[in-house]
Amino acid sequence: MTAFTEAWGGGSGRMRKLTPSTRLVCGTFALASCFAASLANFWGIALFSVVLIGWTAGCGIPLRRLVSVLLLAGCLFLPLLLLAPVARIQTDSGSWPEAVRVPLVIGLRGTAGIVVCAATLSVLDLAELGQGLSGLPLPHTLAALIMQIAHQTALLADESRRMAAALRVRGVPSATVSVRLRCLFALPVIWLLRLLLRAERVSAAMEVRGFDGPLRGERTACTSASDRCAVAFSLLVFGVVLVMRCLEA
Repeated sequence: MTAFTEAWGGGSGRMRKLTPSTRLVCGTFALASCFAASLANFWGIALFSVVLIGWTAGCGIPLRRLVSVLLLAGCLFLPLLLLAPVARIQTDSGSWPEAVRVPLVIGLRGTAGIVVCAATLSVLDLAELGQGLSGLPLPHTLAALIMQIAHQTALLADESRRMAAALRVRGVPSATVSVRLRCLFALPVIWLLRLLLRAERVSAAMEVRGFDGPLRGERTACTSASDRCAVAFSLLVFGVVLVMRCLEA
């Protein structure tokens, strides 16, 4: 994944047959289940693994994208795990299993969160996001804000890629150190100016078209039996996770 827009769509799992609103709801429950599941006993770990693997397989995220997501998670959380023994030596407290337990739990939950979000995005096209948000019982302002964040993030990612391509075409990577330093210092100013110009054009286009966020009349949430069953099953799994966590406490 080299761009924000490439994270959307491409999934070929059974979740594709559900409405966009149902996919968002089920993905939210899967994420909440992974975060709430206990990792201190066998049954909690088993349920955590079933939710993570089941949702990822149900979304059918492309294998190449899944590998990229796992590599990203490894870059984020492996350093934390490697630093745990060093911290234990510096503080001289606790055993080795206790020293790695906390960073391991953080790494597992963080990896699960990234994978679940990536899998959810793989069964949603960026064009379907507004339709999915409009089918949820969210305030209209909040739905419009979420959709604008997604669209503007896509614009920022595309603009950054175009600027990087322009620098490569002009030979900046192979230039002298002084030239590269001057480009590095000038890059934030150029980037911000281009983003401001793009934001003004987008704002003018939205105003001309009378854009006001997701249409209030587009209701597509949980209308079929399969949608209702999917939401009920996701809620049931989340409830089981909460019950197990409460019994453990």
